[in-house]
Parts: sequence; structure tokens; C-alpha cells
Amino acid sequence: MVFAEDGARLREFLTTGRRFASAEDVDEVLQLILTAAVDTSPGTDLAGVLLLEGRGRIVSPATTDEVVNELDQVQAEHNEGPCVESIYDDEMVLVQDFSERLDDWPHFAKRALDLDVHGSLSFQLYSEGSRAGSLNLFSRRPHAFGEEDRILGALFANQAGLALRGAQRAAQLDRAVASRDVIGTAKGILMERFGVDDDEAFQRLVRSSQETNIKLVDVARWLVGEQSGKRTANG
Repeated sequence: MVFAEDGARLREFLTTGRRFASAEDVDEVLQLILTAAVDTSPGTDLAGVLLLEGRGRIVSPATTDEVVNELDQVQAEHNEGPCVESIYDDEMVLVQDFSERLDDWPHFAKRALDLDVHGSLSFQLYSEGSRAGSLNLFSRRPHAFGEEDRILGALFANQAGLALRGAQRAAQLDRAVASRDVIGTAKGILMERFGVDDDEAFQRLVRSSQETNIKLVDVARWLVGEQSGKRTANG
């Protein structure tokens, strides 16, 4: 077993998860994961996370060093580099020496070498069954990553994926609660305006949604906004 020769590192890794529970948001969890990766992975000097956002836009929510921020910016601008390749193509991308990849990633590899970064180890992140981004470990030494780094990196990537899924589900729950509230308010407006019961008010919203081809919650928001506008106009 890789960890058998270093019980202290194993104990440190096993206790890292306790700190995650105290984090207040997903960005803080990711930051803790990256810090733990640098502390426990022998070949890792720097670390970062790239995420897909919106229509394929790449963002960098957490890093351990300004150097990683610069490398992430180069990858996002030129859509090249090991971290981008991990997002779209491979579950794990290992590069032991960027000087050997100058033809593949001319902008990124040159900038990495200029910043004295020589290797990387990237892991694809999934959330709710789709590609979400990549967790990326960097080394200032060529040929620094070994089996232990790959095992630890995969474990930290799993933790990051869990954090992303948890954040996504929390956001979905928040949207569901907000949608329920606005639909409830819209039903109340219809019940008061037309003297109908709860079920009939809801059916009217459904019919309006079907007839206009607008989502039910958006119809409800429009109705609530209209009512609010009338109240404002009337003082």
C-alpha cells in the first residue's frame, strides 16, 4: 500500500475531511481541498480548480497561488492546456515536463515554464452526471508526480466533485423553494381577484403557461410583478 511508509501523511489526509464540514460555501471547501492536496501530495507545489460555467465559459474559483491564477487565465483565453484537456477529454491528464508539450500547448506550456512550473496532474470533475471542471495539481520540478500523487489526487478530486454536487443540489433546492413561494403568491392574487379557490387559481396559471408557452414559474413572476407595479402606482 502506498501509504504504509508514511503513516503521518495518511493520518493527515484522513483528518482533512473534518475541516471541510466547517466550511460555509463550496468555494471555501474547494480552497481547503487544494490546500490539503499541496500539503499531502509529495509532487504537488501548487493547485487549482477550473470549472465550466454557463455556455462553456471556464472560471477559476479557487487556487493556492497567484501563479495558478495566471496559468488558468492563459488556458481559458487560448482554450489549451492540460486542465482544459482534462475537462473535455480525459479523466486524468499527467504531464511530467511541459518542455515536451510546447507543440501541443504553445501558449500555456511556454508561460508555465516561464513561471518555473514544469509538470501537472489534472483530474476531471463531474457533477450530476456531466462534466463540471478539473482539479489540477502543479509541480515546480519535472518528473515529480508518482503513484502516490495520482492516488491522492483522485481522492481529492472525488471530494471536490462531492462538494460541487452538494452545492448544485442546494442551489436547485433554493430555486425550488423560491419557485414554490412565487407560485403561491400568484395563486393568492388570482384567488383574491377572481374569487376562486386554490385549485382553480393553480389551473389558471397552468393554462396561461400552456397558452403562452412560458414556464409556469415565469407566468407567476409576471403576475406578482404586475400586482406589485399596480400597488406602487396606486401609492
